[in-house]
Amino acid sequence: MKSRFGEKLLNAARDMVDRCGHCSPPEKADAVGGMHTRQRILDAARSEFAKKGTTATVRDICRIARANIAAVNYHFGSKDGLLAAVLSSIMDETLRLYPMDGGVPRDAAPGERLYGFVFAFLCRILGTEKPDEAVLGQMLSEAFMRPLPQFEQYAEAHRIEVLRWLVPLLREISGCEPLADPEGETLAYPSSMLSPTNAEDRRFKLLARSIIAQILLYNSLRSRFLEARGGKRFLPDEIEEIARHITAFSLGGIHYLSEKQTCRDS
Repeated sequence: MKSRFGEKLLNAARDMVDRCGHCSPPEKADAVGGMHTRQRILDAARSEFAKKGTTATVRDICRIARANIAAVNYHFGSKDGLLAAVLSSIMDETLRLYPMDGGVPRDAAPGERLYGFVFAFLCRILGTEKPDEAVLGQMLSEAFMRPLPQFEQYAEAHRIEVLRWLVPLLREISGCEPLADPEGETLAYPSSMLSPTNAEDRRFKLLARSIIAQILLYNSLRSRFLEARGGKRFLPDEIEEIARHITAFSLGGIHYLSEKQTCRDS
């Protein structure tokens, strides 16, 4: 499945890789001048965590940021709170680069929209990491798999947003009527349905989990994949090939299951 939207996404990924290949290193502390203390701490922490991982110290971060330890406690609560803020900022950056819909228009065919979702998700995992921030990418992955308490609020909000976007699309692909309010406007997947109790709700949540699990395989095994590739990052064309496979495999499963089950009336 390679559509005109897929080609657009692929070109965007190529551009991103080209830009990251020429990214300059983080600015030194003496170049941040009049930046607000919180932002100076956040920038310094990002640089230190990228270099040293969890062994980075608050003392060194404060020295680079020209701030005191009390400022870290005031703005972030603790070192873990500061790390959570850094990881959250990285997650926000990747979502701006590769939004949930992958840039595919809402009036595109459902399969193309699913492809956009899968491709963008894979790009956030495999395609946006700057050469000097590999450690941060791994730390972000681990924060989702082995929850960091201070980061969990960001992780849970992201999980909910993924379901709210994906489940209505899966209903459409399955041939079910969209969820709608009394005036007929299509609704996103409501928060009250994130813990479904009836068979159909459970079915769509299982479908969503199956698709996400295929994508997250590349997240959980990313370090192994990169090691097997000699550290060479995934190229956009490779990400596109993986996205096409996951999309085609998922559509096949959805259509097969849809033939076996009946959607409830709206």
